[in-house]
Amino acid sequence: MNEKKRNDLKYFTGIGIVIQFGVVVISNILVAAVIGYYLDRWTFKNKLFLIIFLFLGVASGLYQGIRYLMKEAKRYENRDKFSK
Repeated sequence: MNEKKRNDLKYFTGIGIVIQFGVVVISNILVAAVIGYYLDRWTFKNKLFLIIFLFLGVASGLYQGIRYLMKEAKRYENRDKFSK
């Protein structure tokens, strides 16, 4: 494989990782927001559950996103170690 194709592959792989990170974080936040919204509709109607679940969604999203990034970093580290 020539050098240009290899650099393009690394570039698009990097973009894919960033997009996947964003999808993981946003989806966690949206799921938590929907759960909080419906709990508020069925209970107190004071937006307390929405706020609580938004914070939980942000925390969960960042945790899962960082876990994903660390897994990808380890995969790259192992791949570079064995390719040399």
